[in-house]
Amino acid sequence: MKGKKGDERVLSIYLFIIYIIVSIGVVSGFLLFNKPVDIRVLEANILIDKTIECIVNEGEINLNELNLNCNFDFNGEYFVKVEAYDFEKNKLKESSLGEDYFEYCFLEGENIPQCEEKEIYVLDNNKKILLKIYGVVNKINK
Repeated sequence: MKGKKGDERVLSIYLFIIYIIVSIGVVSGFLLFNKPVDIRVLEANILIDKTIECIVNEGEINLNELNLNCNFDFNGEYFVKVEAYDFEKNKLKESSLGEDYFEYCFLEGENIPQCEEKEIYVLDNNKKILLKIYGVVNKINK
């Protein structure tokens, strides 16, 4: 019974050392892997999906009215472009909305707009049409 206090003191020192080791591990892990997450690709894909929902109605599109009146609020950070082709790859019509950042899509680097593209097939008066939709996000990573 006389040695119990000494044993508890020794164990509390080891416990304190374990807490320090765990704390150093957590802090160093946070500092090593703390990188900003680039969600511009996801934003561009969502923009493309919302554009498709806006202009395509049950798999059909009216190319005569291919204007992007989708009530988007771009604030100078987004751009969407829709191109319609027939099956011989002849361009039929083109429409765009937002500030034109499309020229940056083919450049490489960190602080340039992020571009995504989707292709879908739709009908226009029972005529098969290929739609290429480009979504561009101009937010800069900081």
